[in-house]
Amino acid sequence: MKTLYSSTFISIILAFLMFNGYNGKTVDVEENPAVPYFTNIIVQDETSVYEAVQIEIFDDLVCDDCADFMKNTLPKIKDLEQETDNIEMRLYFIPDINDEINYMAAMSLKCAYDQSQYWEMHAKLHENKDSLNKKSFIQFGKELELNTDAMQDCMTDEVYKSSVEEDIKYASEKNITFKPTIFINDYLLIGNQPFENIHKIINKSLKEIQVKPIAKPASAAVDPVTEETLDSETADEQTGPAEIPDVSATENL
Repeated sequence: MKTLYSSTFISIILAFLMFNGYNGKTVDVEENPAVPYFTNIIVQDETSVYEAVQIEIFDDLVCDDCADFMKNTLPKIKDLEQETDNIEMRLYFIPDINDEINYMAAMSLKCAYDQSQYWEMHAKLHENKDSLNKKSFIQFGKELELNTDAMQDCMTDEVYKSSVEEDIKYASEKNITFKPTIFINDYLLIGNQPFENIHKIINKSLKEIQVKPIAKPASAAVDPVTEETLDSETADEQTGPAEIPDVSATENL
């Protein structure tokens, strides 16, 4: 069941956040009686210029509302990102550094990314967050039909330890206190916000961005991967289309 937040409670949260470094003013999202959630959102800097709508989501396994948000709201944001130009989303899974299982969960998520099962592992973690143990992550790998030997090596060797630590440091620099927390360009949305609020801010941000298309000579040959202009000799050597790697998932590391 979703948690309802009183206006007094949210006012306290917003005051606390601003005290801890969140500068800006609150923005009222259009009231919707069907959405029993707070609508206060902080806009930090209205002078920034963006060429895309950048969405950053901060998540962990400890917060009460993260599982609900990741199950019911995140898929809608992902669909919107795929369907709409100029939207870039990145998820930061921030573990408690004093919780070994939580930390291992963050490592397993990145190891699963190596085998193109990032979102599938992410769902497993939230679905089973109350029963995780050291054996859970390899078991999830089996259920997802991963190469469990490679998964085990990745976990044992702590291949992504530095990456996890960088995420933790970045969250600290952003003054992340509550999760889920969502940044949409300069807008800060706190807690288990309904998709209606998020969608409204995304649409507002899309109207504010300044897209700068790169003009290329119509007659120039362009490498499909690097997008660099080829000279005539190099262009002649291109016998077919280059294979374009799938890099979309790298946004989540």
